[in-house]
Amino acid sequence: MRDRVRIASHDSEILRSVHIFCDLDEPVLAEIAQHIHRRSWVAGQALFSKGDEGSYMLIVADGRIRISMVSAAGRELLVRIASRGDMVGEIACFDGGVRTADAAAVGAVQALVLSRRDYCDIASRFPALNTAVVQYLCNIVRDTDDRLEGLALHNLKARLARFILFAVRELNGSDADAASHLSIDLTQGELSQFLGASRPKINRVLNDFHENRFLVREERTWRCDLDALRSIAESDA
Repeated sequence: MRDRVRIASHDSEILRSVHIFCDLDEPVLAEIAQHIHRRSWVAGQALFSKGDEGSYMLIVADGRIRISMVSAAGRELLVRIASRGDMVGEIACFDGGVRTADAAAVGAVQALVLSRRDYCDIASRFPALNTAVVQYLCNIVRDTDDRLEGLALHNLKARLARFILFAVRELNGSDADAASHLSIDLTQGELSQFLGASRPKINRVLNDFHENRFLVREERTWRCDLDALRSIAESDA
């Protein structure tokens, strides 16, 4: 890691983009901003490993972070790819436990770092932060349940449709309309790990979606037919 640099004023907008912080009052955000520092990692560098002490959390400012688990046999499970505005390592920071997964920089990464000590101090003085954390953790449980349901109960077309709808909802919230645009910054290999299917199968479903204009490539984004995708997400035909 490079030397830590005090947070710049323009990074406050990154804090506001984080789900857990976006509804907090200005005094709480200002307190958090005073205790956050920026750090950098190079491509491929490990940010932390499973079992490490959870002494800090990260908020991605630039770049992408790969969160994964590796079995004793060397098989990797991709948990998620974190990008700008996403939190990483927050669970261990909240409870003081150890890291539950590995984190590595996909490319060059810069992130805002909040130590567990500072987080606990701020939470003790601003109860609204504790309330926001509880709501955030409840949302994680719901999202995990949805993902497990998708893997266990739905075919690949439905799983991919549900994944796209989730990504659109994360990016646009309630503003998603009938033809939202989405940038899916994942390889087919990464999608296959997310959805529990081989790359050739993922490729066939993507081609099918494209032929039926459920997903239409427009330069660097996909135009999504949300009504059609919702219909597929609820069907196993």
